[in-house]
Amino acid sequence: MKNLQIKKHMMTAISYLIPFVCTAGMLMVIGNIAGGTSVDDFTKQISFPDFLTSLGGTGLGFLPVIICAGVSYSIADKAGIAPGVILGLLCKDAGYGFLGGLVSGYLVGYFSVWLLKVVKVPKWVEGLLPQLILPLLGSLIIGALMKYIVGIPILMLTNAITGMLENMQTNMSMIIPFGIIVGVLSAVDYGGPINKVVYAFVCGLLSEGIGGPVAILMQASMIAPFGLTIGYFLSRILKRDIFSKEEVDNLKSAFIMGCCMITEGSYPIILNDLIRITICTGVGAGVGGAICAALNVTSSVPHGGLFALPGFNYPQYWMLALLVGSCVFAVLLQFLKRKPVEQDASEEKDIDLSDLKIS
Repeated sequence: MKNLQIKKHMMTAISYLIPFVCTAGMLMVIGNIAGGTSVDDFTKQISFPDFLTSLGGTGLGFLPVIICAGVSYSIADKAGIAPGVILGLLCKDAGYGFLGGLVSGYLVGYFSVWLLKVVKVPKWVEGLLPQLILPLLGSLIIGALMKYIVGIPILMLTNAITGMLENMQTNMSMIIPFGIIVGVLSAVDYGGPINKVVYAFVCGLLSEGIGGPVAILMQASMIAPFGLTIGYFLSRILKRDIFSKEEVDNLKSAFIMGCCMITEGSYPIILNDLIRITICTGVGAGVGGAICAALNVTSSVPHGGLFALPGFNYPQYWMLALLVGSCVFAVLLQFLKRKPVEQDASEEKDIDLSDLKIS
C-alpha cells in the first residue's frame, strides 16, 4: 500500500483543484452581488450577472472531472489525462459525484500504469501506446467497471451522505456535533493532509449544493491567525508576557494573510509552542464550527477569507462564529502559551583597520 502513494496523488489532485474551485466560486459571488441567477441554457440571451453566476455554477459542477483527471495524471502521467477526463464526465453525469471521481481517478491511473508494464506492442506502434491504446483501454474497461459495478454503491453512498447532511440542517442534535467535528479537523493541522482531505470532502458537498460544511471549514482555517492576534492584545490588557518580540513582528503579516484564509503566516508562532497552540486552535475552531452549523450558515465559495463574505447566506453570523471562536482561542492562549526564550543576536565586533598588520 505504501508504494501506491495514495496520499501523494490525492494531494497533487487537490493542488490542481483549489484554483479551479476558487475561480468558479468567485465568479458566482461576483454574479450574485450583481443580482445574477443561475441559468441552464447558455444559448439564450441572458444578462451579464446571470452569465457569471451560471458560469461559476457550471464550473463547480465539473469538480468530479478535475479530481479524477488530477489523480489519474499524478499516477500515470500523460496517459492518465484522457481517461481521467472521460471517467470524470461519467461521474458528473451519472451522479457519482466527487467521491466517484476520486475513486475513478485511482482506478484508471493504476490500471494505466499496469497496462504500460504488461502490454507489449511492435516498435512501430509504440507511439500509439500513450496516445490511443492506454487511454482507450482505460476508458473502456474502468468506465464499464464504474457504470455496472463500482458506481452503484458509490451512488448509494453519495445519496445517503447528501440526504443525511440535508436532514442535519433541521436536526439541532446532529448538526452541532457535525459542526464541531468539521471545524476541529479543518484546523488542527494548519493546511496539512487532514485539512486537505476535509477540504476535498466539503468541496464535493458544495458541488452537490450543500454549502454548510465549507462555511465551517473557512472560519476554522482562519481561527489561528485571528486567535493569535486577539490573544496578543488580550495579553497586553492582562499584562501577561507570553509573546516574544519576534512573534509580535510575525503577527502583523500573520493577521493580514489570515484575512485571506492563508494560515502560513502564523507558522513561526505556532511552531514555537505547537502542542499548546494546537489545543487552542482545535477548541476555538470547534466552537466556531458549532455556531456556524447551529445558525445554518452556508457559502457558495470555498476560499477567499473575508473577501468571500458576499458568498455567504448569513455573513454576519459567519463573522460572529469566527469572532467567538477566535476569542475562545485567545482566552485559552493566556493559560497555555509559554513565551519562547529570546535569542539575542550576537553583535559583530567592529574591525579597527589600524590593528591590522601585514607581515
